[in-house]
Amino acid sequence: MKLNFGGMISISTIDWYGRSVSVIFFNNCPFRCVYCQNYRLLDAINPIDIKEVEKKIVDVKDFVSGVVFSGGEPTLQYEALEHLTRFTKEHGLLVGIETNGYYPERLKRLIGKKLVDKIFLDIKAPLDDAQTYCMITGGIGEAAGRTHESLKLRGVPIEVRTTVFRSFADIPKIAKSLEGHDCTYVLQQGIPENAPDGKIQKEKPFSRDEMIALARKILFLKDVRIRTREKGEEKISPRI
Repeated sequence: MKLNFGGMISISTIDWYGRSVSVIFFNNCPFRCVYCQNYRLLDAINPIDIKEVEKKIVDVKDFVSGVVFSGGEPTLQYEALEHLTRFTKEHGLLVGIETNGYYPERLKRLIGKKLVDKIFLDIKAPLDDAQTYCMITGGIGEAAGRTHESLKLRGVPIEVRTTVFRSFADIPKIAKSLEGHDCTYVLQQGIPENAPDGKIQKEKPFSRDEMIALARKILFLKDVRIRTREKGEEKISPRI
């Protein structure tokens, strides 16, 4: 079996809060988001034998507690993803999946087979605003609806993430669309210079104080956090 392989971070302490994990990147994605930080993976072609990836997991398993599969979009290469999640679980490691949520039925299948322990779901705009979601994702008309179906999945914890840029910071409306769902919500500090769009590259990133102010507007959700270069991940309360 082959995997269109986008690379690996052997040890990361930021992709799964409170854990050291490996992160494996899958090339390709159905979206073409205007601020994608991993845009170099979107059309990349690097097929390798999946046994090479298995070896990479075995080499680091004594130093991590889990493996996070990211991209690109890992569920796009479903057979390889299921194979590697099973391999990871067989070696006593937890499995996380970073996903845009476009394939809820594939995520549901992994949950049903007990091959995933946590889903990190990237939500880019209010889920009831299909037009904005379509614009951000490069013309994917079903993006909002499919992502909403992924948010409704049960059986594993879901952490929702939104990467915040000044051009795309409608956080209160996104948060409203999360009401009633049992999830953590993390606002990630966008890094404009890493975006493919020239206009976004010129933006000033939100400061930590600005991120805190954004988070305080949505404390009607039960677990709100920010993730910044200055302080890493922080849970926000009215008193922080």
